[in-house]
Amino acid sequence: MIGLLFVLAMQAATPDIIVSGKRLDEAYQACVEQGCPPLRDAQVSIAFAEQQFRQGAYQRARRTLAAAVARNKQNAAIAPKPVAALYEAYATVSLHDGEMDVFKKAVGGQVRTLRENLPPDDPAVTAAAFATGDMWLALRDGRTAELSYRAVERQALADGNATLAMLATLRRAELANARNDPAGASRLLAEAEARPAATDPALRSVSQVVRLRLAAQRADDSQVDRLVREIGHDTLTRPVLIWGPPYEPTAEAAARDAAAKFDLRNPVPANSSDVGSIQWVDIGFWIKPDGKTDDAEILRGSRSTGWAGYLVKQVSARRYTGTDGAAGARGVYRVERFSLRGTYQTPTGSLINRRAGPGELEVLDLTLPDTTVTASR
Repeated sequence: MIGLLFVLAMQAATPDIIVSGKRLDEAYQACVEQGCPPLRDAQVSIAFAEQQFRQGAYQRARRTLAAAVARNKQNAAIAPKPVAALYEAYATVSLHDGEMDVFKKAVGGQVRTLRENLPPDDPAVTAAAFATGDMWLALRDGRTAELSYRAVERQALADGNATLAMLATLRRAELANARNDPAGASRLLAEAEARPAATDPALRSVSQVVRLRLAAQRADDSQVDRLVREIGHDTLTRPVLIWGPPYEPTAEAAARDAAAKFDLRNPVPANSSDVGSIQWVDIGFWIKPDGKTDDAEILRGSRSTGWAGYLVKQVSARRYTGTDGAAGARGVYRVERFSLRGTYQTPTGSLINRRAGPGELEVLDLTLPDTTVTASR
């Protein structure tokens, strides 16, 4: 959401749109009660919802964005980017809150708003091209995500959009790698790198990262070190994750997923009395110039944070692309929100839709635009 807010702020006619604390609350209430232009309403509503989200008030943040979407969706034709930003923020919060039906509808609203109201070659439309596939990935449906990325690739080739076509092929390669199909991933990567667009420096960096991720899946620590050193830094503006240990599912989620593979009955169905809460933590860490992480720690969280110790270990073992830095530079500091929650559903024997079932993990980068910090002496 921070990135969305930054983009909208750059479009503002005046520099004093983004406010905080009591003034932010007053600005939001003014938009609710008196009405605001779509751009300002989107800026203030996203900022207010982000404040609620950071404090762990997921449902309040979701309601804030739902109301903002309702106020502004009729303005899609005159202000497509602010309206799409509201939908995107609404989707993000809904995903972390476990409201998967709302998440799907919000992503659909985002994509539809941009496609119906902007030219096909507008950067915002291009940026949203993968939103549907990413949505299916978040829903753990890799097969449908692959179909979505392939549809983007085919349409881009038909339109002569070489850049988008290559990015779609690289997405398919990464998805194949994640689905334990290294042969398919390598084939798709080779296909992408054989295209004329591969000579573009920015696209070459993207394909280098994908190749590095494929290699890192089968490499030991020393080999990963070598691979990270070999990738160029000239066109990478921020560290990119290359490898990290997999997140271990909860026992309930693992049992459910194992049963689903064989079309068996869910062994841990939600009961009529189940009410699932959300556990969350913010973990801060440094990404050093060599791509290794340092000083990972839990900054805050919901009630007890003892459950999240394994996440600190996961972050500590990650490897990113290296970055150029001045002598003494400590690197880039990042903060990520980890949310462990069930999903909204109506359990058997109940008529009430609520969060329940096995806990699943969602991760969101909360960091403001990256800053390279020099170590104190």
